[in-house]
Amino acid sequence: MTTAAHPGARPVPLGPEPAETPECESSTSHEISTPEAPELHNAWPGWAPMLLIAVMVLACVLFMVGRIFSI
Repeated sequence: MTTAAHPGARPVPLGPEPAETPECESSTSHEISTPEAPELHNAWPGWAPMLLIAVMVLACVLFMVGRIFSI
């Protein structure tokens, strides 16, 4: 059995190799990020995000338990 090319296929024209993207420009966020202000590092105490996550987890668990035992 031979492997024939697709009947309607045309050969790919040869041309120059594409240039490599420079390392610094390969990111999709190149030159669009803004530096974070130092004040934001201390905007929330360390326990506040954990408390928020704990409240959300507790609410989800209570919802699941309520759905399981509901009639």
